[in-house]
Amino acid sequence: MVFQLYNLFKNKTILQNVTEGLIVVKKFTRSDAEARAMELLKTVGLEDKRNEYPSRLSGGQQQRAGIARALAVDPKVMLFDEPTSALDPEWVSEVLDVIKRIVRAGLTMILVSHEMHFVSEISSRVILIDGGIIVEDGSPEQVFNHPTNDRTRQFLMKNRDYNVVF
Repeated sequence: MVFQLYNLFKNKTILQNVTEGLIVVKKFTRSDAEARAMELLKTVGLEDKRNEYPSRLSGGQQQRAGIARALAVDPKVMLFDEPTSALDPEWVSEVLDVIKRIVRAGLTMILVSHEMHFVSEISSRVILIDGGIIVEDGSPEQVFNHPTNDRTRQFLMKNRDYNVVF
Protein backbone atom coordinates (compact mmCIF):
# COMPACT_ATOMS: atom_id res chain seq x y z
CA MET A 1 0.00 0.00 0.00
CA VAL A 2 1.17 3.49 -0.84
CA PHE A 3 -0.12 6.04 1.63
CA GLN A 4 -1.05 9.72 1.23
CA LEU A 5 1.65 10.88 3.61
CA TYR A 6 4.48 8.53 2.56
CA ASN A 7 4.89 6.82 5.97
CA LEU A 8 8.61 6.32 5.47
CA PHE A 9 10.85 5.52 8.43
CA LYS A 10 12.40 8.90 9.21
CA ASN A 11 15.44 7.36 10.93
CA LYS A 12 16.34 5.20 7.91
CA THR A 13 17.81 6.07 4.54
CA ILE A 14 15.73 5.58 1.42
CA LEU A 15 17.64 2.37 0.69
CA GLN A 16 16.95 1.12 4.22
CA ASN A 17 13.26 2.01 3.87
CA VAL A 18 12.99 -0.18 0.78
CA THR A 19 15.07 -3.07 2.15
CA GLU A 20 13.40 -3.27 5.58
CA GLY A 21 10.43 -5.41 4.50
CA LEU A 22 12.61 -7.60 2.33
CA ILE A 23 14.98 -8.38 5.20
CA VAL A 24 12.51 -8.61 8.08
CA VAL A 25 9.46 -10.15 6.39
CA LYS A 26 10.76 -11.84 3.24
CA LYS A 27 14.04 -12.97 4.91
CA PHE A 28 16.28 -11.72 2.07
CA THR A 29 19.97 -11.39 2.80
CA ARG A 30 21.07 -7.79 3.11
CA SER A 31 22.95 -7.94 -0.20
CA ASP A 32 19.99 -9.47 -2.07
CA ALA A 33 17.63 -6.93 -0.49
CA GLU A 34 19.90 -4.05 -1.46
CA ALA A 35 20.19 -5.34 -5.04
CA ARG A 36 16.39 -5.56 -5.33
CA ALA A 37 15.98 -2.15 -3.70
CA MET A 38 18.43 -0.54 -6.10
CA GLU A 39 16.53 -1.96 -9.10
CA LEU A 40 13.35 -0.40 -7.74
CA LEU A 41 14.97 2.91 -6.84
CA LYS A 42 16.23 3.08 -10.41
CA THR A 43 12.70 2.32 -11.66
CA VAL A 44 11.29 5.26 -9.68
CA GLY A 45 14.23 7.54 -10.48
CA LEU A 46 15.80 7.65 -7.03
CA GLU A 47 18.96 5.56 -7.29
CA ASP A 48 21.04 8.68 -6.63
CA LYS A 49 19.08 9.35 -3.40
CA ARG A 50 19.62 5.92 -1.82
CA ASN A 51 21.66 7.28 1.10
CA GLU A 52 19.41 10.27 1.82
CA TYR A 53 16.95 10.42 4.68
CA PRO A 54 13.29 11.21 3.94
CA SER A 55 13.54 14.70 5.45
CA ARG A 56 16.07 15.62 2.75
CA LEU A 57 13.72 14.68 -0.12
CA SER A 58 10.83 16.47 -1.77
CA GLY A 59 7.32 15.15 -1.25
CA GLY A 60 7.35 13.63 -4.73
CA GLN A 61 10.64 11.87 -4.04
CA GLN A 62 9.32 10.55 -0.73
CA GLN A 63 6.19 9.26 -2.45
CA ARG A 64 8.28 7.54 -5.14
CA ALA A 65 10.36 5.93 -2.35
CA GLY A 66 7.09 4.70 -0.82
CA ILE A 67 6.13 3.22 -4.19
CA ALA A 68 9.50 1.45 -4.44
CA ARG A 69 9.03 0.10 -0.92
CA ALA A 70 5.57 -1.24 -1.78
CA LEU A 71 6.81 -2.82 -5.02
CA ALA A 72 9.75 -4.49 -3.25
CA VAL A 73 7.66 -7.33 -1.88
CA ASP A 74 6.19 -8.21 -5.32
CA PRO A 75 2.56 -7.52 -4.45
CA LYS A 76 -0.26 -9.06 -6.46
CA VAL A 77 -2.20 -5.79 -6.06
CA MET A 78 -0.97 -2.26 -5.29
CA LEU A 79 -3.20 0.00 -3.24
CA PHE A 80 -2.80 3.76 -3.63
CA ASP A 81 -4.59 6.07 -1.21
CA GLU A 82 -4.60 9.53 -2.82
CA PRO A 83 -0.89 9.28 -3.69
CA THR A 84 -0.69 12.88 -4.92
CA SER A 85 -2.93 14.66 -2.42
CA ALA A 86 -0.13 15.73 -0.07
CA LEU A 87 2.19 16.88 -2.85
CA ASP A 88 3.00 20.32 -4.14
CA PRO A 89 1.62 20.60 -7.68
CA GLU A 90 5.13 20.59 -9.16
CA TRP A 91 5.76 17.04 -7.82
CA VAL A 92 2.45 15.47 -8.86
CA SER A 93 3.49 14.60 -12.42
CA GLU A 94 6.60 12.68 -11.36
CA VAL A 95 4.50 10.42 -9.11
CA LEU A 96 1.82 9.98 -11.78
CA ASP A 97 4.51 9.01 -14.30
CA VAL A 98 5.73 6.25 -11.98
CA ILE A 99 2.18 4.97 -11.53
CA LYS A 100 1.73 4.93 -15.32
CA ARG A 101 4.85 2.77 -15.64
CA ILE A 102 3.43 0.35 -13.06
CA VAL A 103 0.16 0.15 -15.01
CA ARG A 104 2.08 -0.54 -18.24
CA ALA A 105 3.97 -3.32 -16.46
CA GLY A 106 0.62 -5.00 -15.86
CA LEU A 107 0.35 -4.85 -12.07
CA THR A 108 -3.21 -4.70 -10.78
CA MET A 109 -3.90 -1.64 -8.68
CA ILE A 110 -6.65 0.04 -6.77
CA LEU A 111 -6.22 3.79 -6.87
CA VAL A 112 -8.20 6.28 -4.79
CA SER A 113 -7.77 9.64 -6.47
CA HIS A 114 -9.32 12.97 -7.33
CA GLU A 115 -7.04 13.24 -10.39
CA MET A 116 -9.89 12.51 -12.80
CA HIS A 117 -8.01 13.07 -16.04
CA PHE A 118 -5.30 10.69 -14.87
CA VAL A 119 -7.87 8.13 -13.71
CA SER A 120 -9.58 8.26 -17.10
CA GLU A 121 -6.24 7.59 -18.85
CA ILE A 122 -5.00 4.61 -16.85
CA SER A 123 -8.10 2.81 -15.60
CA SER A 124 -9.86 -0.25 -16.91
CA ARG A 125 -12.68 0.24 -14.40
CA VAL A 126 -13.84 3.33 -12.51
CA ILE A 127 -16.00 3.37 -9.40
CA LEU A 128 -17.40 6.60 -7.93
CA ILE A 129 -18.26 6.33 -4.25
CA ASP A 130 -20.29 8.99 -2.48
CA GLY A 131 -21.05 8.74 1.22
CA GLY A 132 -19.82 5.15 1.28
CA ILE A 133 -22.20 4.10 -1.51
CA ILE A 134 -21.19 3.13 -5.04
CA VAL A 135 -23.04 5.54 -7.32
CA GLU A 136 -21.30 4.70 -10.60
CA ASP A 137 -19.33 1.66 -11.76
CA GLY A 138 -18.12 1.09 -15.28
CA SER A 139 -15.46 1.60 -17.89
CA PRO A 140 -13.73 4.99 -18.04
CA GLU A 141 -15.65 5.67 -21.27
CA GLN A 142 -18.99 4.97 -19.61
CA VAL A 143 -18.32 6.75 -16.32
CA PHE A 144 -16.69 9.88 -17.78
CA ASN A 145 -18.63 10.26 -21.03
CA HIS A 146 -22.00 8.63 -20.29
CA PRO A 147 -22.59 8.66 -16.52
CA THR A 148 -25.93 7.25 -15.46
CA ASN A 149 -26.12 8.85 -12.02
CA ASP A 150 -26.86 12.51 -11.33
CA ARG A 151 -24.29 12.53 -8.52
CA THR A 152 -21.59 11.42 -10.98
CA ARG A 153 -22.55 14.18 -13.41
CA GLN A 154 -22.44 16.77 -10.61
CA PHE A 155 -19.03 15.57 -9.48
CA LEU A 156 -17.56 15.59 -12.98
CA MET A 157 -18.97 19.03 -13.80
CA LYS A 158 -17.33 20.50 -10.69
CA ASN A 159 -14.01 18.80 -11.39
CA ARG A 160 -11.92 21.15 -13.51
CA ASP A 161 -9.39 18.40 -14.31
CA TYR A 162 -11.80 16.64 -16.65
CA ASN A 163 -14.11 17.88 -19.40
CA VAL A 164 -17.38 15.99 -19.23
CA VAL A 165 -19.20 15.02 -22.40
CA PHE A 166 -22.91 14.15 -22.04
